[in-house]
Amino acid sequence: MAKVLVVDDEKFICEEFRDLMAEDGHDVDIAFNGQEALKKVAERDYHVIFLDVLLPRMEGRQIFEEIKKIKKVPVVFMSGYLPPNKEKEALSLGALACLKKPLDLEQVKKIIDDASR
Repeated sequence: MAKVLVVDDEKFICEEFRDLMAEDGHDVDIAFNGQEALKKVAERDYHVIFLDVLLPRMEGRQIFEEIKKIKKVPVVFMSGYLPPNKEKEALSLGALACLKKPLDLEQVKKIIDDASR
């Protein structure tokens, strides 16, 4: 079982992600903004974090930089539109992967399984 944090301002995406991963026995927390995500990261250990690139008030990159200051945890960026230059930038910053929405469920499961080992 993996502990996963999903950070996205779209409630449906978060709940769908949580429900699908719970079926595989994973423990999924949800945060709808950067402040909430950083609070959860400070309070709990995660195997992997799925982080939306575009969020209100605090963009994914800013959240990612703050997460790295708190704990070492793999972060996967996700976005409905991720240009190649932004994907390269995210990977160069240390992101584990960049996924495009809608997410490929099998790819997500593989990332979670790999991160929890």
